[in-house]
Amino acid sequence: MKSKARADQWNEEVELIQEEMWHVLTFLEWKAVWWTEEGNRDLRVRPDIADGIRAYAAKQAYINRALACSFKMRWESAPETQGQDHEQDYKQDKNDLTNGSEYTRGVDEYVANIDTDVD
Repeated sequence: MKSKARADQWNEEVELIQEEMWHVLTFLEWKAVWWTEEGNRDLRVRPDIADGIRAYAAKQAYINRALACSFKMRWESAPETQGQDHEQDYKQDKNDLTNGSEYTRGVDEYVANIDTDVD
């Protein structure tokens, strides 16, 4: 009985996690659309300020879509890697978080490649 109860709990937990993953992807896409709409609003400010606001909104929309894409790719591959030893991945992730190399490098590359000419 205890084994069956534990198996049922794990199955329920998997369903909840999958639902949460769907909610995260849906929210990120909604937020990207929201930023796009905000950037397209008619602004009653100087043209240079309006350009800056539109560029910022476009950047935020891009970041939200990139996050959604990244999460989706990682989550789609999760069943394929289930049961594998993730100790090495855990150590690498912990190392990346402590020294910031992976994360800051990506941000620096993104900022360096931003196209400020927003139509």
